[in-house]
Amino acid sequence: AHFSVRGMEGKLKVLCLHGFTQNAETFRAKTGSVRKNLKSKVEFVFVDAPHSAAGFFDEADRSALGTTDGADEDQVGPRAWWLMGENDAEDPPEATKPADEKTTEDVRAALASSNLGDGNGKRLPVRPAQSTQMRGWEATELLLRETAAVLGPFDGVLGFSQGASTAALALATIPELRDTVKFAVLFSGFEPMDPNAAAKLRDSDRRGGAVRGVRSLHVHGVADRMVTRQRAEALMGAFDELPELFSHEGGHGVPST
Repeated sequence: AHFSVRGMEGKLKVLCLHGFTQNAETFRAKTGSVRKNLKSKVEFVFVDAPHSAAGFFDEADRSALGTTDGADEDQVGPRAWWLMGENDAEDPPEATKPADEKTTEDVRAALASSNLGDGNGKRLPVRPAQSTQMRGWEATELLLRETAAVLGPFDGVLGFSQGASTAALALATIPELRDTVKFAVLFSGFEPMDPNAAAKLRDSDRRGGAVRGVRSLHVHGVADRMVTRQRAEALMGAFDELPELFSHEGGHGVPST
């Protein structure tokens, strides 16, 4: 695994988990304002996710989302904390397949409204926030356990988008993080739609969040078109300590001010 570490001993140590199709170095660049304000108090540790996400977005999307095409110095390329099982399927789900009585226009409209198509009958890839079929979590769990053992212990976690959801899942399921982390700052995070993953964030015995004893700040942009406020609030339910929500006027990203 590739690690990018910054900081000095004696500071709080924070594990930083990038968003889908970003990597450790691109996320480090995107969090420059946050790091500058806290550089005297916090050591930030940036980690690359285990899965490749190469080819998922076109150039315009990569530019808008601050992702990478693999042209960075270390050639790590775009990474993912988990992959979406729907993207492995050769055919759209049954609900989007044309019945005999349906017209081409009906099918195109159904694809577009379900976020599976572009309105021209072309199937679009499913993004992490839309997926009900999480794949590859085992590799992420192993990587984060290794990270905690080698570079920890960590006092806090900071995550963006898929990385924010990964942080919550890790705090609910990985003792090496759960036992030391006391706070989490999550930007544009969402509760996964995969039912098994969502269940890990809930304590069925206590009917509350599975993440105990961790204070959390959830940051959401009112102009975020990928993660709704409702999805952000659902992730807040994973934390049994009273979580806090901070809203800003921006979109899907880490605010600079």
